[in-house]
Amino acid sequence: RSSDLSSGINAEYGGETNRVIADHALNHASSRSHCVFTVHIESRSRTQSSSNFTLSKLNFVDLAGSERLGKTMSEGLTKQEAMYINKSLTFLEQVILAVADRKREHVPFRQSKLTHVLKDSIGGNCNTVMIANVWGESSQLEETISTLRFGTRMMCVANEPMQNIHYDPLLLVREYEQEIKTLKMELAMHDTLANRSNVSYEPYTEAQQFDLQQNIRRYISGSVPEIEIVNLRQVKEIFKQFKQMILNQEREIEARVVQKYNLE
Repeated sequence: RSSDLSSGINAEYGGETNRVIADHALNHASSRSHCVFTVHIESRSRTQSSSNFTLSKLNFVDLAGSERLGKTMSEGLTKQEAMYINKSLTFLEQVILAVADRKREHVPFRQSKLTHVLKDSIGGNCNTVMIANVWGESSQLEETISTLRFGTRMMCVANEPMQNIHYDPLLLVREYEQEIKTLKMELAMHDTLANRSNVSYEPYTEAQQFDLQQNIRRYISGSVPEIEIVNLRQVKEIFKQFKQMILNQEREIEARVVQKYNLE
């Protein structure tokens, strides 16, 4: 993982140094594999402590060129590598054709490692730029036409780039906590102006729950005609305590029945 520009450039140079090359009849320094250099960028605001941030991914891809074995005269390992290169480029072209076809439901990204790595760079939510290298000689006319056709197919891929905005869960929780605190302060101010300073929005204590249970019992027995409703929090707590009282009463009745008829 690179934290600055110099370490990122050193990583790119390291990959370039480890790259395998070989010579054949047409190229004395032919790449024997594709090269992918991926840069992940995380962007945050320096002026605002916002919970959202932007993630970006840049894929720099150097594709090894397709080779005609009849012209390169490759043999042995070089020939086998050329076959693998041509096969992977065929898979890449199949993916490009599938992405360009709007009616196509399945895109074979998993056919090769190359297409799987470049899944985020071919169509969809990204920008794609392709640079095609051609050899402007009549002897290489077939390869030039093939490369230009490949680039034409790539131009048919539709892209709709947009920002990849993510949210930091820790900062988001802090923002929500601060918002809840602010709303509670506003409610307290509103209740004070409405002569309801005795209203609280904190969780009920055990003493408050006991007092509420006594009020419910008096209401059920008919000692009091009604229970004064203060806020929604009290209504929820009344239902909660009433449910708990019913469950406790059911347990007591069940225990009495078991004890009376020796049902243990």
